[in-house]
Amino acid sequence: MDSLVKRSTDISNCSLVASHAASLTAVEHTWSSTLPNETLSAIFLSLSPAALTAIARVCRQWRAVAEWILYAGVFINETLSTSSPFPYNTLRCCQTIISHPHLASGLKRFHIRWISDHGDYYDPYLEIILSNLSQAISSAINIESLDLYLGLPSLPEYPISTSLVFPIGDVPFNSLRQISLNGIGHFAHNRLTHFLNFVPSIQHLRLPDYRDQMVLLPNALPSLVSFCGSPRAAATVLPGRPVQSLALIGQDYVTDLDLSRMAMTSIPLRHLDLSAMSVTPILLRNVSRNLSMVESLKVKLALRHTLHFALSGIRLLEALSHLLGAFYRLSTLDLSPTHVDYTGLSNGAEELSLCQSWQGACPSLRRIVFPSQTEWSFYEERRTWVPVLPEGSRRRPAFYSSSTTKKYLGS
Repeated sequence: MDSLVKRSTDISNCSLVASHAASLTAVEHTWSSTLPNETLSAIFLSLSPAALTAIARVCRQWRAVAEWILYAGVFINETLSTSSPFPYNTLRCCQTIISHPHLASGLKRFHIRWISDHGDYYDPYLEIILSNLSQAISSAINIESLDLYLGLPSLPEYPISTSLVFPIGDVPFNSLRQISLNGIGHFAHNRLTHFLNFVPSIQHLRLPDYRDQMVLLPNALPSLVSFCGSPRAAATVLPGRPVQSLALIGQDYVTDLDLSRMAMTSIPLRHLDLSAMSVTPILLRNVSRNLSMVESLKVKLALRHTLHFALSGIRLLEALSHLLGAFYRLSTLDLSPTHVDYTGLSNGAEELSLCQSWQGACPSLRRIVFPSQTEWSFYEERRTWVPVLPEGSRRRPAFYSSSTTKKYLGS
């Protein structure tokens, strides 16, 4: 009798399971037949990666749409150590992109960053990952942003294995707007230049460790808006192109010839960032002579070279007045990257005095950020300079008195 009841119960449970499975299949069929991929994509776009990973298990259609969204933006950060010297996550991702064309076609942002802590030496197994990485890039025909920070050693004895191979003319990267390449290893000069020659859509180019001149075709990079790199590279990239923003990286000395070539853009250069190099008064003078049309200037001053101008504390910056007078369009001067020991640093009154002095030499100045991180803005109605302390900004150093701050805020 008990066995009969147990058997009946088992049959009943199996029926329930079968019924539930049939219901899920029916729901899946209903959703799949009533919602096209475009609708599912619009719904899934607002979901987090964790949620997309979960719903990818519902059915094949949902998986295809969820994966397509997940692989639209690939951001991989890997630390390479002696115990784990190989970037396995990057390799698996590249292999997936290569083997699934629909994922490759949906890839928009491809950002890979490797951080190595086992020295500057050649790893023969990197040839495998670089080959797959090159193929993945070639298959991503709709990519918009490519950012590679690989930290590869520049060893000339391994010119192929330690270099990334760029597709040359085979793939029309019509959507590629941003490129940042750093630590991609030793490569022949014509590899990168040939690639850039065939990608006219690039607007933002960043090559922080490329120290050589670039031989580009006259009609290459017609849409380039910003460039970041060494002075030698900038001198060959900017002429004839509509570059508005320039950030220089590298040596502290820049020749007048290179600066004069940087001024040969097809439209006036508006923004200049010199925060990645120590700027001496001589270099700033040369910059003012050749790039006098800039509207915003960010500088890390080498104050050790200006001590002979010093008065007291930050008053040594008074000597910048005669240099700023050459920038006839300058509205923003950002000195926040400059390191100054707080010992003997000026207070708010001295910064106000500098603002007035610099504006006297450069009437177009409207915003100044000092090494103390304090920002001053010029109010046209009151014809005065006022310190700006936005919510969430860094606290002012202790030497600033509250009474001084209240005075300039007009309270």
